[in-house]
Amino acid sequence: MPDRFDEIRAERDVRSVEPSVYNRDPHAGLWKQIALGIVVGYLALGVLSAVGWAVFARFALGSLQIAVL
Repeated sequence: MPDRFDEIRAERDVRSVEPSVYNRDPHAGLWKQIALGIVVGYLALGVLSAVGWAVFARFALGSLQIAVL
């Protein structure tokens, strides 16, 4: 049986992914990730600050006694 080398194709000749994927900008959605990081970071710091102030107020005002004459 003779070999049929005409039907053999190299893998690099086969396109499994559309060419438009390669032309996309790799930083296209970066601004969304940066904006989301800023918003989430701001909210996390706000929550931590509120909890910190609540703990501070509890300890600072816990020993305070108001005398009404």
